[in-house]
Amino acid sequence: MIAEILLIIALQGTPPGDFRPTRTIDPYALCICKAVDEASVVRFTGYASDAELTLSDDPLKANDRQATIFRVVRGLSEDVAEVTKVYHRANPAKCGLSFDYGKRYDVAAVKKEGVLETDWCLMGKPRKAE
Repeated sequence: MIAEILLIIALQGTPPGDFRPTRTIDPYALCICKAVDEASVVRFTGYASDAELTLSDDPLKANDRQATIFRVVRGLSEDVAEVTKVYHRANPAKCGLSFDYGKRYDVAAVKKEGVLETDWCLMGKPRKAE
């Protein structure tokens, strides 16, 4: 009798399609974009091939600011070499990005203090080139 009651309870569930979806939080909700002069934006297409990470004061953690190294296939210029390093933050709350190694991206960056920098505001969600 107890087994039958437990079976009935187990079979009684929420009807299919009658569930509450998991709420997702936008990781970029705290990102605040600053205005950028479109004329200063450098654009190129390249493959993410490597990264440059530095350690924070805690040697078990990487700094939020890092660089991704791209092998450029289109858009070479005086600011963009065949192998180009682009600095960015990794934390989405600070408008950071991440790139997957081996994937091709259309990159938008600006030159600041002699290096290229990008963020979510310039690129939006990183777009893999078609």
